Amino acid sequence: MNDIGNAFIKGTRYPDYSTVDLVLRVPEPPHELPVREGQKVIKLPNPKKFKVPDVSVRTAIENWEPVGFFARSSITMKELSYMLWCTQGFKRTVAETIQLRNIPSTGSRYPLETYFVAGEVDGLETGLYRYLPKSNSIVAERIDSGLPLEMSTASMNFKIVTRAAVTFLWVAIPYRSTWALGNRGYRSILIEAGHTCQNLIMAAACFGREVYPIDMFHDELIAKIANLDTETQWPVYLAAVGNSGKNVTIG
Repeated sequence: MNDIGNAFIKGTRYPDYSTVDLVLRVPEPPHELPVREGQKVIKLPNPKKFKVPDVSVRTAIENWEPVGFFARSSITMKELSYMLWCTQGFKRTVAETIQLRNIPSTGSRYPLETYFVAGEVDGLETGLYRYLPKSNSIVAERIDSGLPLEMSTASMNFKIVTRAAVTFLWVAIPYRSTWALGNRGYRSILIEAGHTCQNLIMAAACFGREVYPIDMFHDELIAKIANLDTETQWPVYLAAVGNSGKNVTIG
């Protein structure tokens, strides 16, 4: 096991930038996966145009703790929009093609795609969706009432995921980072996943929601659920959002 860790650190040390594709003038990879023909894009409520309850940073941090189960609960489209926007939301484009979003990203590469399984989201059918940061929209990847159960099996968290209002899945597109950063980009992907989940914890706290991060999961099963190309797309982190039952009646 130590050999794997040492190999990763050695293989991702500060790169020789003269060898990276950015310097070699290889075309830049797209910032978002394309919407496929026939897919319907759903515009989310603009998070800048509705009021969000004020919760202090101290309160959000001190109140978070791991939970053992979720009670059944639902979230609104406004809550969903705000959580998505806080985690990977688009701010603006600077310096021609460089994007700024609501989290740090080495070299502003933003290698993560945000998928989520909507279990109980008001106005959304149960299924798998993908977030489109630039337009603050989502697109349905697969409508299936059995997806929460599939996701709970793949993530080994039945009591959490089957009752979560929504379970986020962050998928890495490594070449977005390595195109500009060489092998160092592999480190930044994992760091960015941590930034993203922490923003989710803070955003969810505004609505009294709890977040259960999940980094132990069956990679192959998750890839199958999201129909990922495992040569170029890697599942790296999950997070379920719901209520533990402290203030919710179990249905």
